Amino acid sequence: MSNPIDRREFLKKSIVAIGAGGGAIAQAAICIRTRAQTEGPYYPESDLNRDQDLTRLDPKGNDAEGTIIELSGIIQDASCSPISGALVEIWQANAHGKYDHSEDSNPLPKDPNFQHWGRMTTKKDGAYLFRTIVPGHYPLDPKLTGKTPSGPRQFRPPHIHVKITARGFQSLTTQLYFHEDSYSDAVTKDLVKDLNNWERVPSDLKVTFVEDKKDKTKPRTGAFSFTLAKR
Repeated sequence: MSNPIDRREFLKKSIVAIGAGGGAIAQAAICIRTRAQTEGPYYPESDLNRDQDLTRLDPKGNDAEGTIIELSGIIQDASCSPISGALVEIWQANAHGKYDHSEDSNPLPKDPNFQHWGRMTTKKDGAYLFRTIVPGHYPLDPKLTGKTPSGPRQFRPPHIHVKITARGFQSLTTQLYFHEDSYSDAVTKDLVKDLNNWERVPSDLKVTFVEDKKDKTKPRTGAFSFTLAKR
């Protein structure tokens, strides 16, 4: 069973990590706009139960399959000031690499307990926080389902889609990827490294999710700050 998000406790941890894992350095006088990427074909089709915790649909229900992680950071402008009222949306595949979308024809297992999509609106501090799971990689061609990735243009690496809108700013759509050091076992590390390299994933969109050295039962946490450009 997953634990409820303790937002205050988690943000204390995540603020320290911001800059080490994200698209802009908090101490800099100027923050560079976060790199945009395609929305992809699987933007959510429905608008139900989309809160910050993607690990379960029902608070009293079962956890989603997969490794639970927490992603946090700041939505900021070019002067590195936090943006209030920014709508942050994320969506992703489940632990098997399957999306909750009618256009996803990959014959991969579904997870009825996974939310697939979350959203929240920032307050004065510009902070966001999501609890989700590590998504699986998936084949670009459904015929490759069940096969081992062996080269480019076969499988997509694990990633999380992000879309941010805020009044007075250009909207941002991008994707975050998992640095291979986010994984514990050597085989998965090597696989994710290969998948990222084959797709030429930009280093500035990679996030490293780290474990709590004092309590390894807690979810791995990753920090990434998004910078928006004014209209």
